[in-house]
Amino acid sequence: MYEIPTSLCLEWKNINYHVPSSEQNNYTFWQECRKVKELHILKDVSGHMKTGDLVAILGCSGAGKTTLLAAISQRLRGNLTGEVVLNGVAMGRDEMTRISSFLPQFEINVKTFTAYEHLYFMSHFKMHRKTTKAQKRQRVNDLLLACGLRDAAHTRIQSLSGGERKRLSLAEELITDPPFIFCDEPTTGLDSYSAYTVIKTLRHLCTRHRVSKHSLTSVYGEDSFSTPPISSEESTSQNSIEMEELQSNENILESIKEIPTLSVLNNSPNGRHKKAIICSIHQPSSDLFELFTHIILMDAGRIIFQGSTERAFQFFTNLGYVLPQNCNPADFYLKTISDSHTQGKDGELIKAKYDNEIWGRYSGSWLLPRSYSGDFLYNIKKFKKIRWVYQVYLLLIRFMTEDSRNIKRGFISLGLFMITSVTLAVMYSGVSGLTQTSVQDLGGSIFMLSSEMIFTFSYGVTFVFPSALPIMRREVGEGTYSLSAYYVAVVLSFIPMAFFKSYVFFSVVYGAVYFQRGFMLYLSMGLILAISAIAATGYGLFLSSFFETDTMASECAAPFDLLFLIFGGAYYNVDSIPFLKYFSLFFYSNEALMYNFWINVDEIGCPENLKHPCVENGLEVLKRGSFKTADYTYWVDCLGLLLLAIAFNVIAFCFIRKYVRRSGYY
Repeated sequence: MYEIPTSLCLEWKNINYHVPSSEQNNYTFWQECRKVKELHILKDVSGHMKTGDLVAILGCSGAGKTTLLAAISQRLRGNLTGEVVLNGVAMGRDEMTRISSFLPQFEINVKTFTAYEHLYFMSHFKMHRKTTKAQKRQRVNDLLLACGLRDAAHTRIQSLSGGERKRLSLAEELITDPPFIFCDEPTTGLDSYSAYTVIKTLRHLCTRHRVSKHSLTSVYGEDSFSTPPISSEESTSQNSIEMEELQSNENILESIKEIPTLSVLNNSPNGRHKKAIICSIHQPSSDLFELFTHIILMDAGRIIFQGSTERAFQFFTNLGYVLPQNCNPADFYLKTISDSHTQGKDGELIKAKYDNEIWGRYSGSWLLPRSYSGDFLYNIKKFKKIRWVYQVYLLLIRFMTEDSRNIKRGFISLGLFMITSVTLAVMYSGVSGLTQTSVQDLGGSIFMLSSEMIFTFSYGVTFVFPSALPIMRREVGEGTYSLSAYYVAVVLSFIPMAFFKSYVFFSVVYGAVYFQRGFMLYLSMGLILAISAIAATGYGLFLSSFFETDTMASECAAPFDLLFLIFGGAYYNVDSIPFLKYFSLFFYSNEALMYNFWINVDEIGCPENLKHPCVENGLEVLKRGSFKTADYTYWVDCLGLLLLAIAFNVIAFCFIRKYVRRSGYY
């Protein structure tokens, strides 16, 4: 048993952040070898907040609000310097990820999932591996009730309103019940009522949030939690705050009040676990501004003021700025900062911040006594998430579920794919028998089969990672699952479709051209086409990860395609390029299909009046094309395709990991 500290103080000291002035890409390796000019985004930023505070970061566009949030929460990568400490203990990225949540400005979710499905899915990743399914379902139901989403629990995310999506994102971050929550402009895109509801809910979490022992053991493991009793004076004060909040926004607050896992501590009705929430917010209304307990005013990467909302008024008044009557304080502060630029008084506000008399008098001290409980972080570090194999399994289920709910798009894709199959069947349906004239026709049909399969699957997946980067970067950055588990799940999700489409595609051509050769030929050639599709998927993922955008991947793939086609054996004698041919998907696929079709052909008809030499059997056809004729040729080509698939996927994974590590998660 260990105790959660009743008050936690998070401090950030001398935070500086630089970014390159020009965007870097995976394919511009030379940029890493030259000196790149950098922009200074955050400039010696220091501050602190404690549990129970709802902090607003205000500033003009480009002031560095979002960057400050990401830097404090340790979600940034790159040239970031400074220190973040919790009650005097330095916090690394892994520790901050475990004790905090980051709510992005825009919702990044799987839109085809319902609200309940999304939370239940995320609960598997964010709660302790020993948590039972019943506990996860209870947690999800409690969060839906707390965030006012009970009626929309079985509505798909794409059909939710903007406010409901914001509350769903908040519910997701509350699964782990973190003491610190970072929100990037949580009111963006919301109407005034929805925005007020969201901020009111955040204020309520700061001032009276409670957590049950059941909830915490489900999140962090088998260790039990306890909190010291609260004095009667503090309890009376807290109750008065609660009554005031319930009267102003009864619909959401009542749901939080009634939720067992968020408001009633088992056998300890006075147990409380307050949160510290810090939000970047753009032009809040006066009603929203009054909900915040503290504000941070930023300008050009610097902090102008930090303290309570009451002291902010005194701070500006002492500098000679008078707040007009009936004026929104937030608008007044931002206008004052903006006007200081045009009037050449930038230094006045900066100097006032560092003036000990003014800054000490009006910002107040946020620093708390260093009563730090080491057991708190020690037990947080003991948290065990689900195993890697189970991560792959759950992600695979998500991909398959998403595909099944986009079935219309899948049928359209399959229909277009089958048009090519029907075209090939019609074009080569006139090929009959094994004659001298049909040798070239059959060879052309076989090469077209492998080419269409490889091109279709390689270009069909080039959009995968560019479109999946936002959700992948966020969830991997939060430690929800590992990047390798995500990539393996992506690859595995394509395998069933590769086999299905390959055999369906080949069925039409087989029925029109190859049916006389027997059903075993259908199975063996279909297998080669399926393995070719899997290898082509790896090739497409390589292009997608290397060029980062589907447009660049499509445009820059032409040189690769040209080389692979030349090495395929249809346009060039592969004996002239004995080593390079082994890098071509087309070579392995074409050779295996040709071998499988011709190796058992013992006789090919030869007319007496033919002016050129006859090809007497399938073995001569293979030799003329410089293909192998050994017994193991078919399986060696299958193995070659699988090795190429592995190589392409390994390279693609390395590029994706490099990109994510360089660019960060937000």
